[in-house]
Amino acid sequence: MRRFFFDLLVDNVVKIDPGGMVFEQPKATFVVADEMARHLFVWRDDLRDRDAWIRVRDAGGREIYRAAVWAESAEKAGWDQA
Repeated sequence: MRRFFFDLLVDNVVKIDPGGMVFEQPKATFVVADEMARHLFVWRDDLRDRDAWIRVRDAGGREIYRAAVWAESAEKAGWDQA
């Protein structure tokens, strides 16, 4: 089992996840990050019109995924499609 961290990026500010969560498979973190981003979109209206992301890092600090905090219908390219 490996530890992964879920940071919140808003514009140029980063809120570091100090504890992280343990997962067997790295791809499981993608689902969790997407769910966190959807939750923030619904409950944090201050993040809706900003560049806000959930960034997933492995224990070595390497970014493995980003989930954007915006509506699925919004016309924005994902971080890996820019």
